[in-house]
Amino acid sequence: MSDAVFDLIVKIILIVGIPTMVAACIYIGRKLQILDDLKGTLKTVKYNLKVVADYLIQETDFSHSDLESYSPLKLTDIGKKRIRDIGFDKIFEEHKQDFFDFINSEKAKTKYDVEVSAIKSLSALFYKDYFNLLKEYLYNKPEIDERQLRVTLGVFVRDEYFKAHPEIK
Repeated sequence: MSDAVFDLIVKIILIVGIPTMVAACIYIGRKLQILDDLKGTLKTVKYNLKVVADYLIQETDFSHSDLESYSPLKLTDIGKKRIRDIGFDKIFEEHKQDFFDFINSEKAKTKYDVEVSAIKSLSALFYKDYFNLLKEYLYNKPEIDERQLRVTLGVFVRDEYFKAHPEIK
């Protein structure tokens, strides 16, 4: 191959290649900008979902037979018995780390935050197979208010979390 043909091929590559590379960089830059925009949007959505979840938890009344309305909420003997009867104490012992990981993911810093996160953990983890026993209990006892039961169980989870984390003041 002669030098003239080689020079022609190099010129064609330069003419086509450089604009293509510039166009590719611009295209990639736009996609990266879209990803940055999505990251900000998802952060806002996550915050708003947390606000809604916190609001829904607070709107739930509690069972006055299961919990005493002192500050903070405290399990009654009836509430402790219900937890044992359902078998939630065993479920919790076997899967304690899932509940604790959820509370930690919420970055709970105060006792109040831990309580709200503990109650939310029941809703967040409810899809797990180990909740089938609780689902069966709720199905067979339609008179039990599921939201009130979650508050009762959440207070139990909160108390167990505090036992494991005495540093939370």
